[in-house]
Amino acid sequence: MNIFKSAGVAVGLLVGLVIAVIIFKVANTNHKAQTEYDERQKEIRGRAYMYAFYTTVACECVMMIIEIGGVNNLFENYLLHFASILAGCIVLCCYSIWHDVYWGLNNDPRRYSIIFIIVTALNIIPIIGAVKSGTLMENGKFGLPFMNILVMIMLASIGLIFLIKHIADGRREEE
Repeated sequence: MNIFKSAGVAVGLLVGLVIAVIIFKVANTNHKAQTEYDERQKEIRGRAYMYAFYTTVACECVMMIIEIGGVNNLFENYLLHFASILAGCIVLCCYSIWHDVYWGLNNDPRRYSIIFIIVTALNIIPIIGAVKSGTLMENGKFGLPFMNILVMIMLASIGLIFLIKHIADGRREEE
């Protein structure tokens, strides 16, 4: 990866953070960027963060072994580390959803659902572009456009756990 590509990714991340703060302000009912949680939610979310941390550490240990052993021939190394981060994010989100602490007191789930749909659509665009132009792989390895596929996997996982949780809650209410 050259310096211009690295700078582009860094600028993209910064722009993404600014956009995220704006989105949080719009999506929260009190128009504050920070989500508010009660004491029960904070305690359960603390466990979710702990499990997410250990998941990320375990994934990074696996990535270290893969890198030391020279096993990876299919993905750029930065993708492996990004996958570790996303694995932790998936654990955090899924644990929070399953224990009913994903939404804060000031979140509007409908607004956030719309945001998730938009984010999903925006992540599909670079994938389609990379597939059409044949740049999904660079020098025989999956490169930067594959990050969007990893994000799609994360979003699909979160969507699936929401669906499973909804079905489980519906069955519990019937009983």
